[in-house]
Amino acid sequence: MKQPIAVLRKGMARIQNHDLDFSMPVRSQDELGQLCAAFDTMRGELLKSNQELWRQMDERKRLNAAFAHDLRNPITVLKGTVKLLRQGMADQQTIDRLESYTQRIEQYVEAMSSIQRLEQIPLRVRDFPCSLLRSELEETAKLLAGALKLTVCAPDQGTVDVDPAVLLTVAENLIGNAVRFAASEIRISLQQQDDFLLLSVTDDGPGYPAGLVQQGPKPFGKLDGDSSHFGMGLYSCQTLCLKHGGALTLANGKGHGATATASFRLRHNF
Repeated sequence: MKQPIAVLRKGMARIQNHDLDFSMPVRSQDELGQLCAAFDTMRGELLKSNQELWRQMDERKRLNAAFAHDLRNPITVLKGTVKLLRQGMADQQTIDRLESYTQRIEQYVEAMSSIQRLEQIPLRVRDFPCSLLRSELEETAKLLAGALKLTVCAPDQGTVDVDPAVLLTVAENLIGNAVRFAASEIRISLQQQDDFLLLSVTDDGPGYPAGLVQQGPKPFGKLDGDSSHFGMGLYSCQTLCLKHGGALTLANGKGHGATATASFRLRHNF
């Protein structure tokens, strides 16, 4: 009994010192060995929980920094406009600018609120029929694609253990984004790969900017200086994928076109 008890004591001491990056050896299959294995499983779960909390804190810092940075210009313009109003030098263009930048700040605040709501929603993972998932994808794609040529490749047998609301929200955002840039065609693919369900949306448009592919979606990112586009659609998708234990990857085709692939972990160990 001496050796497994010593292992347990050493493990508890390391956890008390906030050190979770280790593993506990299991040298027997008796009750004490099983206790060591259960303790190591608990340590692993604590490590994963802490890592997720650290990731969320880092992401929140990035979001707050981007929010603060992008608010500087509108606030500066509003201060200048107020100064003109006080001096009685305002014309219709000044009033229009005041209205425009006020709406812009309102959009920023709404975007921040929407991200916070996404982070707080609970996952409701359940066995969901593939046939129903395929029909929901097809219906959403038809509504958004309009006259564009549409191809949907997805299984229609069996079930997958996902949160269907999260998956379909991501799908709606990715399809809507593809519709904005597609020239004539959109292709949607849903397939299982190991422990993940992969949703890919491909368009035949000009492709993503190189910086977006390399660095991934950023909060309040802009495309080609378009201040009305905050890049929150892709960032929201990335947030939901991470929440579901997956990721969002962006890629361009060789000649043209772009593909966004969202992955969702299927098992309940995220």
